[in-house]
Amino acid sequence: MIKQQSFLSLKVPWQHRFCHGGTLRKSSKGRGSRPLSTKDPIHLVLKINKSSVRGGLRNRYAFKLMTALISRYSLKFFIKIEQVSIQNDHVHLLIRGTRRSKLQSFLRVVPGQFAQNMTDTPESRNEGKKEKIWKYRPFTRIMKGFKPYQIVRDYIQLNELEANGRPYSKTRLRGLSEEQLIELWTL
Repeated sequence: MIKQQSFLSLKVPWQHRFCHGGTLRKSSKGRGSRPLSTKDPIHLVLKINKSSVRGGLRNRYAFKLMTALISRYSLKFFIKIEQVSIQNDHVHLLIRGTRRSKLQSFLRVVPGQFAQNMTDTPESRNEGKKEKIWKYRPFTRIMKGFKPYQIVRDYIQLNELEANGRPYSKTRLRGLSEEQLIELWTL
């Protein structure tokens, strides 16, 4: 009885029941199985170590490689990519999958192929260091309902515009007015 009750602490809190990976993995909150859904969209975030990729993900080689890997493996694993935003140190994806096994394969193969291609460059062979490319495991969150989906969609769009030169504002996520939302999607 006591042993069974000790496993109760491994249950995921209700706030994180649709989330997995990222910084949650370091605490006991994110140690359960990854929740994936074939009906709802999934927000996926991949975060790199800034020191491991020279110039970040926005440099020409890394950007081209990441977009090629995402498009190639989304076709292979039947993943629908709704939105992509490649930042200097992380990638946001809004995806939908048809099967759990295909989603798991996509989450495994894309970061793995990126890390493999980045560490097999002539510069990394000469340096001789074996630093991890990815800072955390892929973060996923299932978007249940239209409101969270709309918030994440606007957030990814705003991140993409900021990566392309829009000025950053600390209050950018406090709620956008109707004019700002229209401006966000017309640029």
